[in-house]
Amino acid sequence: MMKRSSFLLGFFLAPLVPMVFYLVTIGAEFTSYSISVVIGVYAIVLVSNQFYLASLPSWLVSKFGVKSLRALHGSSPILILLLAVLHAILKLSYGFTLSTGQTILGLGAFILFFVGTLAALFFFANTLLTKRPRFAALRSKAYEKLGLTYRKARAMHNLMVVAGLVVLVHAMGASTSEFSRNPWGMSILILWMVYSLLTYANYRLTK
Repeated sequence: MMKRSSFLLGFFLAPLVPMVFYLVTIGAEFTSYSISVVIGVYAIVLVSNQFYLASLPSWLVSKFGVKSLRALHGSSPILILLLAVLHAILKLSYGFTLSTGQTILGLGAFILFFVGTLAALFFFANTLLTKRPRFAALRSKAYEKLGLTYRKARAMHNLMVVAGLVVLVHAMGASTSEFSRNPWGMSILILWMVYSLLTYANYRLTK
């Protein structure tokens, strides 16, 4: 039976597979650019993982339970946002600017993901904050003032889906993602994101 530690190890090491292909494409140079690329690839795989975890696949639920999967799903966005910020800082330090379409796409994905994460944390996720009476009262007041329902709050959180698609387009537009140069790395990112999104869509439509 798969142990939780083994699953977590695989969960966080799986992004190394496409990262290797991207490093080969770059030439494995140790620069702020190469580091930014592998960090970006790692973050994109974690974004895809979020959709897969959110679909609560039965084989994982049977091994670890819904609570454990939701805990991992709820904590991963913090790491993803930190990686995205680091990715951007390294790219800017290498000479990239905020005026290119590629950068704007990345920034848009970050904003959408950030808003979706805040919506989840504030409006419906069960965290340590929700156990505090003041936070619970603030959440109830926000629901009342904004005319929100749980379904509407979930819809806000679904900005994550748009963020996932935008970040994939952002990755596909990178020079290191040219199919002629990096067919395996790019294919892994596309296939895993598409599969995860379809799995999540099927879960939402059938629940």
